[in-house]
Amino acid sequence: MSKSQIASGPIQVLMAAIMFAGAAFAAEVPPAADPVPSKEVRAKMAAAHEAMAACLRSDKSVADCRNEMQTTCRKMHGDGCMMMSMGMHDHMQK
Repeated sequence: MSKSQIASGPIQVLMAAIMFAGAAFAAEVPPAADPVPSKEVRAKMAAAHEAMAACLRSDKSVADCRNEMQTTCRKMHGDGCMMMSMGMHDHMQK
């Protein structure tokens, strides 16, 4: 055996161990279940989006429309309004 074959053996074992550990960890983490909204909640969400679309078609600024949507979302979901979180805002800006 050459020195490169001897040196690569432990590296291959280490890489295999890392891959198996990653697979085991991924298997242990249960997937996050998205709650399914009721028909009533879906109707409210649709109405909010229709209002947002109408606002965007108007002469109002995008910031004003977004603020209206945030207000509507908070009325439906309280402070846990994920739809209008900063992450979604950042995504919408791109």
